Amino acid sequence: MKILLLIKDPLEAQGLQWLLTSQWNDVTVEVTDEVSVLRNFSDAYLYIIDMDFIKKEDVELPAQTIWLGISSERTFQTVYQALTLKAEDVLFRPFPPERLLKQIQQIRFRWRNENVDRAQPAPIGKNLISYEDLLIRDTLTEYPICVSLLAISDLEVLDILVDKLKRYDFPSAFQVFPFSDHVLVIHRLREMQSLHEAYRVFFSQWKLQSDALLTIYLYKEEEQVSYRLLYSNMRLFHERIFYDGYDILMQIEEDFQWKELDPFLSPIDQQKWIEMLNKQQLQSIREWLEYDFLTLEQPYPNPEMVRVRLTSILAQMRRYMMANSLQTSKVEQAYHALFNKTIQEPVMYHIIQSFIAFSNDLIQTSSDLHISQDFVGKVRERMVMNYWNSSWNLADCAEEMKMHKSTLSRKYAKEADESFRDALLRIRIEQAKRLLKETDLAIADVAETAGFSHPAYFSKRFKEATGWTPYAFRQS
Repeated sequence: MKILLLIKDPLEAQGLQWLLTSQWNDVTVEVTDEVSVLRNFSDAYLYIIDMDFIKKEDVELPAQTIWLGISSERTFQTVYQALTLKAEDVLFRPFPPERLLKQIQQIRFRWRNENVDRAQPAPIGKNLISYEDLLIRDTLTEYPICVSLLAISDLEVLDILVDKLKRYDFPSAFQVFPFSDHVLVIHRLREMQSLHEAYRVFFSQWKLQSDALLTIYLYKEEEQVSYRLLYSNMRLFHERIFYDGYDILMQIEEDFQWKELDPFLSPIDQQKWIEMLNKQQLQSIREWLEYDFLTLEQPYPNPEMVRVRLTSILAQMRRYMMANSLQTSKVEQAYHALFNKTIQEPVMYHIIQSFIAFSNDLIQTSSDLHISQDFVGKVRERMVMNYWNSSWNLADCAEEMKMHKSTLSRKYAKEADESFRDALLRIRIEQAKRLLKETDLAIADVAETAGFSHPAYFSKRFKEATGWTPYAFRQS
């Protein structure tokens, strides 16, 4: 299809020329800024004209001209002039490239229908292919075909993909077969290069129009085989997304099979994982996961076997969680989310990234727990060393640890699950009980030695804690 650009700005004209020729290999674009060219250039199917020429000059368009206007003035007068001269549309600068491409695609579709002798999309041959041919029958192909399998990352827009495929301007007859998680398209094969180019354009346009990632596999079959076998092979290509991911267009040249894989960790691998987790070697964990999974080459192992192997690693992580008392609600939720992703996520790369992230969180949680335990231990160590001093209190402990006393009090209460005061009192009561049983010290001396400033206060707090008076406890 030939297009003539009548544009004043040479940079804009060059940009539009590149945009159009890069999208379609059957489109040629001529550029001019001279209105006189229109009189001698009658073989263009589409004209794209700057509306400044229409407004300022006496432009005579060839009869039955198909044209689009481009303008920087969003006015009624501009639209009226375009409609008077029967323009297809007017695009006001700045306009998104996809809007222009959509307009030209519709015009190109009309041009192909007028100039290309091809079959209608639905009847691919004398007899239509059916779902039964793909799933249960042994119906053989009668001519060379190309089969494409399309899958998207968001199944919510699968119906939109199906609709676009049915209305797309492919260069040969085709049928579309929607399934629950992919779409199969069967073409009567004439020339593979033009069909591949059509899919390249479709792929580019989809990326402009949708956030859902699209993967397309193309496979040509020139021998006589059953449609059921073809579909079975295409299902394997769909499973291959586990390795290839989304956002690709690929022509498959030959069939492939899965290779064998032992899905369970060897004793050496198990020991390696125990060591990496215990030593909190996150970099080693990342390198192990990336090497073991992301460097796999064809022939690939069955994705289900890879998922089983990943659950074997999850088992090692679970043992580490139990051994280090890391079964908090947050960690448990993250663990179960990772397990579900391992089973359900269609792309392996995303699973591996989730494993790395969970390993990082697990190691950080373990590290925080040890830091917390170290803090509580240091505070209690100072209590044991100073309990005998009745004047030693929270402020003294905070000064020794170079912390503000309110920070120490809050942090200790949160991590030890008891207040600083209760913990110090408990230690003093325990020491008083020992002295009452093991020595003959007077009650007043026991009180002073255990860190209580007054015998009466000691007796009161002791009875509250034990239910006994100091004297009764000694006699019991």
